[in-house]
Order: sequence, then structure tokens, then C-alpha cells
Amino acid sequence: MKKLVRDKIPDIIHGDFKFEILSNEDYRRFLREKIVEEAQEVKAADTRAGLVEELGDLEEVIRAILDDASITYEEMDSLRQAKINQKGKFAEKFVMINTKEES
Repeated sequence: MKKLVRDKIPDIIHGDFKFEILSNEDYRRFLREKIVEEAQEVKAADTRAGLVEELGDLEEVIRAILDDASITYEEMDSLRQAKINQKGKFAEKFVMINTKEES
């Protein structure tokens, strides 16, 4: 099994592991897998400390994807703000319910 790991892990972990450098194409694919993994860990976090840690990990993957795609954090945040202006945030806690019965 291959898993994308942080840059210092090869110096920290020893044993039955080997490490290789990914191609750019594979790196992008692994980043997209990693963001799903980290989002699932955010979902599963059951303590405040665990949630903070997992959100930090998720943020790190987001920043790696931004860097890889040559997108600045400010560019992403500007679009985030525009979406807030257009559609709002999640602060009101609305949930949408489909009331159309399926046939």
C-alpha cells in the first residue's frame, strides 16, 4: 500500500518501509486521495483536540493542492468570499429536504 506522507516522515519512521518520490501526475492523484482521507478523519474526530488536529491536517493538504496548482491562498479566499456574498455561509444551520416523492 502506498500513502502520501509529510516531508519529514522518511527521517522519523524506520523499519519495513521504503519511500519514493512521486511524479507530478501521481502527486496530484495522491493529494486528492489524501484530502478525502483527512476529511474522513475530521468527520470521525470525537474530541475538540482531535478535531483541531485533523482540521490542521486537512488545511495542510489544501495548501499543498493550492501550491501544486499555482493557486494562492488569497485567490482561493477571494472566491470563497464571493461565494459567501452570493450564497451565504453555513451559520444558519439550514438543511435542505427534498419533498418530492419518488415514483
